[in-house]
Amino acid sequence: MRRIVFTWLFLILVTGMVGSRVYAGGDEVTFAMLPQMSNVALFKAWKPILEYLEKETGLKFKQVFPKNFAEHIKMCKEGKIDFAYSNPLAYIQMSPKEGVRTHGHKAMAIAVQRGGTSFYGEFIIRVDNDEIKKFEDIKGKKGWIVGYKSAGGFLFQQAYALDHGIDLTKDCTLVESPGNKQEKVIMAVYNREADFGCVRDGMRAKLAKRIDINQIKVLAETPRYPSWAFSAYDGVASEIVRKVKNALLHIPPEIFEKAKLPGKVSAFKDADDSAFDPVRELADKVGVLY
Repeated sequence: MRRIVFTWLFLILVTGMVGSRVYAGGDEVTFAMLPQMSNVALFKAWKPILEYLEKETGLKFKQVFPKNFAEHIKMCKEGKIDFAYSNPLAYIQMSPKEGVRTHGHKAMAIAVQRGGTSFYGEFIIRVDNDEIKKFEDIKGKKGWIVGYKSAGGFLFQQAYALDHGIDLTKDCTLVESPGNKQEKVIMAVYNREADFGCVRDGMRAKLAKRIDINQIKVLAETPRYPSWAFSAYDGVASEIVRKVKNALLHIPPEIFEKAKLPGKVSAFKDADDSAFDPVRELADKVGVLY
């Protein structure tokens, strides 16, 4: 009888620990941003922010670099990434969902950029493109997208196009950017490899020192959607999440000025999973499973 009771208690303990990890001060946690830029650019952008978080929390942040969007989402769902910064569509694909995923990442903050907590997508073309004068002219043309799972680099644009009678996947010839890099979409348009490109707002400015950005113009802008999510895997100890969140919400402005995150992020604001419900509605509209 005692053996049965012991076994029962042991199983309860083990079950309660599934998906949960405990960290001590000074321990290492992992962080990743959805890889929309090169690894060098990602490392440089997050270095001042992660150093600040380390100072304030006593934790060691190890930045990891998934090779593409799919790997980022997979690693987050599996708990291989403790903290993540992801576009809202990637976030809903790695957050818990009833009947689909028991564990996953949960939003703890949302990025504030240009004074708000939303962002949008752009259709870009060269200023000297004589074949595209209005949005409807992209029909039958070649376009570069960041990736089929990119919010600001395809899905926002696909929803916009559908509202204007165009299905990008059927009415245009699309090329997915190698490694899902936004810079490569802009360069493809700049070098005339593409008639148009789909990128998120704020990305053109990142290439201002590399190319004559005045040769690129915005053909159309999509509606605004919830900004990027800073999330934590639900297996990370709640005390660690609390410490990181508190530090995240109090990052000084000068740290963001050094970081120069896409979209000119200037702060993080408290948010939870429900803030991203509009993105779930978008996913349903464009047929993206999450």
